[in-house]
Amino acid sequence: MSIRKFLAKIHLIIGLGTGFLFSIIALSGALYTWEPEVSRIIYHHEVEKQAKPFVSISDIKNTLQQTFPKGDFRTAFYRDQESSIEVLLYVPGTYYLAQLNPYTAELIHLQDMKKGWLNYLINLHRNLLLGDIGREIVHWITLLALPMLISGLVLWWPIKGWPKKEKFQIKWSVSPKKLNYDLHNILGFYATWILIFSIVTGVFWGFESVKNVTKEVSGENGITYDKPNSNFPTNKHKADTNEILNKLINNYHAEFPESHVRISIPHGKNEAIHLSVIDPKRGLNAINHSYHDQYSGDPIHGKFLYGLSKENSTFNTINGVVYDIHFGSILGLPGRILVFLASLIGASLPITGFIFWLGKRKKLL
Repeated sequence: MSIRKFLAKIHLIIGLGTGFLFSIIALSGALYTWEPEVSRIIYHHEVEKQAKPFVSISDIKNTLQQTFPKGDFRTAFYRDQESSIEVLLYVPGTYYLAQLNPYTAELIHLQDMKKGWLNYLINLHRNLLLGDIGREIVHWITLLALPMLISGLVLWWPIKGWPKKEKFQIKWSVSPKKLNYDLHNILGFYATWILIFSIVTGVFWGFESVKNVTKEVSGENGITYDKPNSNFPTNKHKADTNEILNKLINNYHAEFPESHVRISIPHGKNEAIHLSVIDPKRGLNAINHSYHDQYSGDPIHGKFLYGLSKENSTFNTINGVVYDIHFGSILGLPGRILVFLASLIGASLPITGFIFWLGKRKKLL
């Protein structure tokens, strides 16, 4: 058996065996590419800009105590002047995101993040709505997709010479059978170059062994990180934590007016206040993390797992790049559009491939 025939067998077997589930994973991934825009609509992020300062942490706490007292207030995410403040709330068995008006602290929307179609969509992509077993299935289908795509590229290349113009262009006026073949063959060629990056990054997340090897090679396992802790005061006088939180969020917004700022609410007596400064136009590797003592507000210095972006370890940099590549955000909106289109095509490939195989099989019979 020639190498080409062997690759054709591999392509067919993997395609028939995993095609249906691969289509679900690819289609759900394509739709989830637009999660930021969809969330802004269905979770009511949009607010009318006002010539007023943002509300304080104390105002947010007052609203939550009145409207959702069972929620354990964890973080507040301050965005731009036309976006709600997003509050993370823990409840036993789930968590909520609350959207508050940044000028009045009025509760706009409250969402159980284990419910709703957008949550089901991401879980469909990650685990086929089957929990841990589904997650393992997705990981292995993702891994098997690599040889399927690579073998498809080899089969696309002509046996002799260089590809001619018709290998790159779809003719819409041909018969349905030929059109189906071209949709599989030609669209598959274009999409594969993008899908390979999405799949490789999916493999990175899916298999702990891949992460472990990356940590070892990058030297991550040899790094010792400090833990940011607050110093519990020995005297009876303790500063008002709310005042410190309010002061910090105001200071950070004044210093980084073009950025989004997330602030954590400390719960343990030694827990530090964690602030994240996020540039919405850049990826994970541009996020700057800082820590402050909850009793004094003083900055806490050290080598932390999540610190200033310029101090990121090699592994953390790789991890951030992997995330941005997977969703296409590394190239901004054009990158997300490319990933969306490639994933849509990827979802169609098992269908057009099956139709082509079924036609050949009927012809042989």
